[in-house]
Amino acid sequence: MLKKIEKVLVLIQKKDEIEILLKKAITISKSNSAVLEILFVHEDSLFALPDYFKDDGTQKLDKKCVKAEIEKTLSTLDNRSSYVIFVEESDTVDHVLTLNKEEEKTCIISFYHDKTTVKLAKKVSSPLLVMKSEAKTYTHILFPVDLNENNAAFIHYIKTLFPSATITLLYEPYYITENYIFDTDLTVIPLDSGADIELEQEMLEEQKKEFETLKKETGLSGELVDEFDTDLVDYINTRNADLLILHSENENFLFDDTLSKKLLSSVHTDLFIF
Repeated sequence: MLKKIEKVLVLIQKKDEIEILLKKAITISKSNSAVLEILFVHEDSLFALPDYFKDDGTQKLDKKCVKAEIEKTLSTLDNRSSYVIFVEESDTVDHVLTLNKEEEKTCIISFYHDKTTVKLAKKVSSPLLVMKSEAKTYTHILFPVDLNENNAAFIHYIKTLFPSATITLLYEPYYITENYIFDTDLTVIPLDSGADIELEQEMLEEQKKEFETLKKETGLSGELVDEFDTDLVDYINTRNADLLILHSENENFLFDDTLSKKLLSSVHTDLFIF
């Protein structure tokens, strides 16, 4: 859990992301008296940036030009935080990991990109804010819970990060089961369809009780999402929230076949991954 933000590491991969990401980074940096580290990475296979390449026949990235653009934007946004700028090519995740030494004190900010964001989210331990639109104030936050024993403590922590926001808890049984990959070989377990249905119903009722207890303990409102009536991604996208919190202590949290992975790629709102 991030105790105090002392560094904001901004990952920029496209020219048109510069102002949006820096605007959000400056806001977080200012409120936490944190330093800024700005990392611009050009991935040849992902993005074309003709404005940033030297026109001398070498086709090399003009790092001075990139830094000048970033510094100009920082000045326009009236940045008062100390900062350092790095400009690199390719291997985005490796460059982030190299800079992200003090993970427990760093907040990483990036835009969502299909080929890099999921890899980055799996590799880093620092909180990762994934933006999908213009910088905004987070006033309406959704938090799907997996009912682990540390949910309450983490929710209280989120409330301290966003003291003015309305936080709504979401409970969806499919979200819980699909975010875990079990080691048990289910093929060796005798199946009794009647007993299986009864056991599943008992577990569901117990989870509902745990959800109600969590709501009372945290003082937050919560909503039950029925997996048979509403797809969780569609449900979240219709709520017009500003931010979605994704949190789990399970190491399989963002595997390819988990619902969290689907949420990361499919919801329209910004996400904060812990």
